[in-house]
Amino acid sequence: IMGEFMGYLPMTLIMALSASLFVALVINPVLSARYQKIKTNKPAKKRASREPLIKQFYLVLLKWSLRHRWLVIASAVILLIAATLAFVFFGKGTEFFPDTEPRRAYVNIKMPEGTNLDTSDQLVARIENIVSEYEDIRYIIANIGAIGGDPFSQGGTGTHISRVVLDFKDLHDRSRPSSEIVKEVRQRILKTIHGAEVQVEKEEEGPPTGPPINIEIFGEDILMLGELAARARKIIKDIPGLVDLKDNFVKGKPEIRVRVDKEKSALMGLDTYTIAYTVKSAINGVKAGVYREGKDEYDIIARLPDRDRQSIKSLKRITVSGPQGEPIPLTSLAAVKLGSGIGAIMRLDQKRVVTVSGDVSGRLANDVIKDIDARLSQQIGWPKGYSFQFTGEQEEQAKAQAFLSKAFFACIALILLILLTQFNSLVTPLIILASVVFSLIGVFLGLLITGTAFGIIMTGIGVISLAGVVVNNAIVLIDYINQQLAKGLSSTEALLRAGAVRFRPVMLTAITTILGLLPMATGISFDFGKMAFDIGGESSQWWGPMAVAVIFGLGFATLLTLILVPVLCSLAHGFSGQASENRGQRTEVRGQMSEDR
Repeated sequence: IMGEFMGYLPMTLIMALSASLFVALVINPVLSARYQKIKTNKPAKKRASREPLIKQFYLVLLKWSLRHRWLVIASAVILLIAATLAFVFFGKGTEFFPDTEPRRAYVNIKMPEGTNLDTSDQLVARIENIVSEYEDIRYIIANIGAIGGDPFSQGGTGTHISRVVLDFKDLHDRSRPSSEIVKEVRQRILKTIHGAEVQVEKEEEGPPTGPPINIEIFGEDILMLGELAARARKIIKDIPGLVDLKDNFVKGKPEIRVRVDKEKSALMGLDTYTIAYTVKSAINGVKAGVYREGKDEYDIIARLPDRDRQSIKSLKRITVSGPQGEPIPLTSLAAVKLGSGIGAIMRLDQKRVVTVSGDVSGRLANDVIKDIDARLSQQIGWPKGYSFQFTGEQEEQAKAQAFLSKAFFACIALILLILLTQFNSLVTPLIILASVVFSLIGVFLGLLITGTAFGIIMTGIGVISLAGVVVNNAIVLIDYINQQLAKGLSSTEALLRAGAVRFRPVMLTAITTILGLLPMATGISFDFGKMAFDIGGESSQWWGPMAVAVIFGLGFATLLTLILVPVLCSLAHGFSGQASENRGQRTEVRGQMSEDR
């Protein structure tokens, strides 16, 4: 589901980069040959004195790093571990999708089974009066006696279920965040409305994933499942951040049960069918004939008057005709009492299940689930054969996390394959991929600084896209290092030369990417239609976590590319030189031994 939902992003990048490659290889050389001219100046003096201050500082830092290689590598490893642990202990945690300001909200009302439309209408009118006080709500749409589509209608529908839809003004026209209004409306309704189950939820963005909190309870006895669901709701209802708690156990409408005593009926010379037919005829009526008026026919129904059919006391006064026509009270033949049946039985994978679900407010769903799991495991003695599991959004989150993990490793594998064919070496691709791993330092620090949660989807995609940009910078640097080595320069000279020459393109690549993502991360852009700045757009709330990951990750990865990659290359050159020297010494010793022989 996540691949289908986010697939347009990689497809757009693939097409854009393919077109960019064509432009770089074909169009740009033609334009350069036509319009660019080479300036022939006299030999300049030492250019080092005219280098920008930041570049001079970088060269000094690079020289120091090459002299302290192991210290630089150890510092990078320690920083990676520290950033990871800091986010685990002090970060905002993980989330499935970013929490955005909703454009709509829904008030779902469930009254007791059998409630008529007039009563439901009166309750909905009271809720409409409450929400109509908010100026930021543009439209209010009420559905009374809703059938299907509502969270409460699973397994049962009717006149007792209603919904009120709140449509907010545009984001820039609101005087306050819509999430605050939803929270306030929920509190006011819960304090004002009694005798009904009310749920206030905001519109969810993204693909359908199920509720943030979704607990499925499995077992055989549906009544026991309903009891366990009620106990679970009672135990977890006061957990901070958990709101709109409900379950889909349907008790069924109230009913009057007439249980016939077959032994007494047999002594009186009656059977169950006769008694049942008498009760049915008295309440529902029986067709006594047909009344004709012209071409129209009307059925003549005989039954008790309304006053004798409105209470259980009136039903108990019904008499049944005996074999000789004598009246026998119904209470002498059967027990009459109130009760309720099972409204619906839900199954999942052929197992009976009752679902307890809810929403979160002010906390991450993962943190709330940890508290719920602890309470349900400790405070409910689950009978044998009964169990629970978390599904809904958590199930989709686990699937998406597994999918993105595979996609990330597939991305790394493809990059490694291309680098192996390009450099014909195993060490060089590993150095380039090391910069990708260390770029996670910037990602975690960025999330900590901005107070952003690690989004499984948005931040995950940001990390995957970050790998491609970081690899490009490292390739540009290492390719020039190899060119200088091929010209006969020593390892240190080649590294310093490559750092000085490739400093500007690497920095420009990072700066342009960061500047391009800043509007998405900060929510500040320019509306050319209105010729005004647009602050706090809805899209920035959705794409912001991805932009934050790429901005901070790329900023830190640029430093790694310019410092750590040359250090790793220097270390690799040292090992390869030592290995070559050892091989030469061994060859020399063998030759001397053969001469002695």
